[in-house]
Amino acid sequence: MQQQQTLNLSVVAAQLVEAACHARAGDCENAQAHIAHAIALLQGKPVPATQVTRVLSIEERRVVARGALAAWQMRRLTAHIDANIGRRITISELAALLHLSPSHFHRAFKSAFGVAPHRYLARRRIEVAQGLMLTTHNTLSEIALQCGLADQSHLSRWFRRVVGDTPHAWRRMRRGALEEQKSDLAEVA
Repeated sequence: MQQQQTLNLSVVAAQLVEAACHARAGDCENAQAHIAHAIALLQGKPVPATQVTRVLSIEERRVVARGALAAWQMRRLTAHIDANIGRRITISELAALLHLSPSHFHRAFKSAFGVAPHRYLARRRIEVAQGLMLTTHNTLSEIALQCGLADQSHLSRWFRRVVGDTPHAWRRMRRGALEEQKSDLAEVA
């Protein structure tokens, strides 16, 4: 349980750092989306991967697509995925969790989250990796294993696909931003 809370806080930290970077670049919409994602994670609410890239209106949030998963099913899935992020998670396992067939589950998941389960899992693994990269001094290969990825090259491939940068470059840039903020806060105090 303690490890799960640490992983969640790591992801929240990564989302807030991303929001700060977007705000610094003048991209208020993406900054707000990352802040909303961090708040939802702190409140224990599932956040579809599509919400990270844009903020949805209240009307869009209230619409439930026909054939999509119910809110309780989404919460159960995200909790299960987050609790088991360090190991292999199959579609059959997730479908069995909700007592659905794998094909029906796949359609309902995609309708509810906006992406296929495999893409969602990859995104969650990368979010957890981002949090760990900011909050620990672990090597990238250790972080890859903690996130359920095979090795550092597996992490690098998926990281580049999802984030658009290498893990090392991303970590160096974000750590630099964090160090600047810490020194600015120290000067103010």
